[in-house]
Amino acid sequence: MKKFKHISARSVEEATSVLEKYGCKARIIAGGTDLLGEMKDCILPDSDYPEVLVDIKRIAGLDCVRDGDGALHIGALTRLEDLANDGLVRAKYPVLAEAARRTASPHIREMGTVAGNICQNNRCWYYWVQDNLFDCLRKGGKACYALTGDSRYHSIFGAARVAQTACSQACPNSIDIPTYLGKIREGDTLGAAQILLRQNPVPAVTGRVCPHSCETNCARGEFDEAVSIREVERFLGDQILEAPGDFYKAPAQSTGRRVAVIGSGPAGLSAAHYLRSAGHEVTVFEKMPEAGGLLNYGIPAYRLPRDLLRKQVGAFEGEGVQFALGIEIDKERFAELQGDFDAIFVATGAWQATGAGIQGEQCLTSGTEFLRSQNLDPEQMAGKNVVIIGGGNTAIDVARSLLRLGAKPTIMYRRTRAEMPAIEDEVKKAEEEGVTFEFLTQPVAAEKEGGELELTCCRMALGDLDSSGRPRPVKVEGSEFAFPCDAVMTAIVEKPDYSFLPPEFVNEQGRLNIDDETHALTDSVFAGGDFVTGPATVAEAVNAGHEAARSINTYLMGEDASLPGEAPDGRSEAEAPVCTIGQDFSSSCMQPSGRVDVPELSLAERLRSLTVEETGTLDLASVEAEANRCFNCGCVAVNSSDLAPALVALGAQIKTSRRTIDAEDFFSVGVNTSTVLGDDEMVLEVQVPEPSSGATSTFIKFAIRKSIDFPVVNCAAALDVEAGVVKSARICLNSVYGLPMRVTAAEQYLVGKTIDHDTAEQAADAGMEGSFALLTNRYKIQIARTLVKRAILACA
Repeated sequence: MKKFKHISARSVEEATSVLEKYGCKARIIAGGTDLLGEMKDCILPDSDYPEVLVDIKRIAGLDCVRDGDGALHIGALTRLEDLANDGLVRAKYPVLAEAARRTASPHIREMGTVAGNICQNNRCWYYWVQDNLFDCLRKGGKACYALTGDSRYHSIFGAARVAQTACSQACPNSIDIPTYLGKIREGDTLGAAQILLRQNPVPAVTGRVCPHSCETNCARGEFDEAVSIREVERFLGDQILEAPGDFYKAPAQSTGRRVAVIGSGPAGLSAAHYLRSAGHEVTVFEKMPEAGGLLNYGIPAYRLPRDLLRKQVGAFEGEGVQFALGIEIDKERFAELQGDFDAIFVATGAWQATGAGIQGEQCLTSGTEFLRSQNLDPEQMAGKNVVIIGGGNTAIDVARSLLRLGAKPTIMYRRTRAEMPAIEDEVKKAEEEGVTFEFLTQPVAAEKEGGELELTCCRMALGDLDSSGRPRPVKVEGSEFAFPCDAVMTAIVEKPDYSFLPPEFVNEQGRLNIDDETHALTDSVFAGGDFVTGPATVAEAVNAGHEAARSINTYLMGEDASLPGEAPDGRSEAEAPVCTIGQDFSSSCMQPSGRVDVPELSLAERLRSLTVEETGTLDLASVEAEANRCFNCGCVAVNSSDLAPALVALGAQIKTSRRTIDAEDFFSVGVNTSTVLGDDEMVLEVQVPEPSSGATSTFIKFAIRKSIDFPVVNCAAALDVEAGVVKSARICLNSVYGLPMRVTAAEQYLVGKTIDHDTAEQAADAGMEGSFALLTNRYKIQIARTLVKRAILACA
């Protein structure tokens, strides 16, 4: 056990002040021993390990049971044994007395308290395993290991969303992927598209060229295969562009503010869309004859069709974004824009080639310029042996384009295939098509004689890790060799051109004087995308444009301003924890299944054209199949409190040091928490309303053995019966979901009926609607159904 500070509080005020001072690093300790077990076994990450324990056992007045003001008042420190044996409780609130009695063995009941029972942590063994072996969702990790592992005692009503899912965390745009997949499962593709557009205004584009880090982090990938998220995104993006007017609409009101966007690449288009949606007048300036920037002039048409890109630009024009094409911005024109517009966003990308640093560099050509030129006027290079220097996406695009022109490309990369930054799918396609790779190879000189070019190369070995986190390539002495070829193209990191900016925007080291958080160069000038970061992914550029639009809108409209659909702090739905009953996913997702096949041209067909798209879009049936494979990642651990369902059934309230909360709203599912209590908040008492004259209640628990405090399933029922007819009912199951769960369908079925065996049976069946088994807990459904039925009959 690590060292900690122990403070024995004498009053509620003293306890809460300590909690407020230390925040999440302070924990309350009273009668139970769970906390000590957590600390001893080091089940939590260091960031969550408590530094201070606040002992509240000596606070007077927190261990009483009294009747008054139309309610039963139970102090937070009341022992479970005292509650179970209290005459008043047993007479008027039998469900509560029985729940306390069934909690565990007498020894545990004599130590455990009411507040301890309702505030206990979840009991999932993946959470509790010693030395934090499993970094599960409830510890701030990325996966619920029980979902596809040992789930014998876990949820039968789905997963509870603890925090942003791993796929959304990996997405540069924090897209709420599980929610829009859920909309598809409901048959609402329109709703799915609208959710997607909140964080990504160009899904038809990213659905084709994104490296899909979301899929790399998909939890289903550890079960069988990751969900084809990018293909679903592409489908929705294409659907959106079929009816762009339904999605890209002019704002209802204009702010009268004017914004200039310099550059029409992904960052510029993204910023323009979000700024326009906020009501600003937006003009995008582009030096090339067509809009799209990198999308148009840096990505081959067989990956990103030009007609589709024109549709995307047209959609932005439809919402009122204006495009000024063929206009290059120099210092003079930039100064004019500063005078004509209220704000400027610079997103001209990184197009300036950097030297390869080898002798005879004048013999080399730029791969980026080649892509730009072949998109406009394809070269004929049939039969030429061309070397491409680099290992990124540009190198792959250049090589694959050269193949389609009849050339014989060879990619030289100074590290191994494992370190290549290019998209893995694109590398595989290049290999399939016949691109030659020379790994651990570094050109050092080039010499041209006549029409031939001779490249001198050397072999490399991998050394220690460098600043990029990859092994540093080290020259192997004496390994030089000659490599004859017809041309050499560089596809190494390009850099931004700052020449049109005022000198004060660039520091002595040649870097932008930019606020990384706000993207601001000055009060009214902002920048983002590759222009700031250097070459990055399209998705990262889209996010940079979104973030910059948020800052520009705040500058133009004030601190309280927000973009449409966002809170002032910019939080999206995907970034906030969601905890509702039965996070949607179907039992079919628990069956092993592979990804759907993506329609694709044959290898021979792919190599025939630079402009025909090599892959097709999924049909609706395939998209629905992929959506049904989504785990909608959440935690399937259950709430194990025995008092909780009794308090919910009785309509009790929890009084804390700050507020009074309905018992039904008191429980939560979060990182290292099972309640809604704040870091500086503690439970003071439980208040149970006076039962009516016709009230009857009961508690039933199924456990492996009576002395254990872990229920497999428990059930509390409180019915109001008059003349044999049910007037109202509250029935709560626990240990079936992350929260105590009212079976409202059963409650509604009972109202107005006389209780008999058939009625109880039908109500129990209604209560189990929506339940489904994980891999190893199907038996719990029958147990829960039986407990609901027996609880109803017991109340009769």
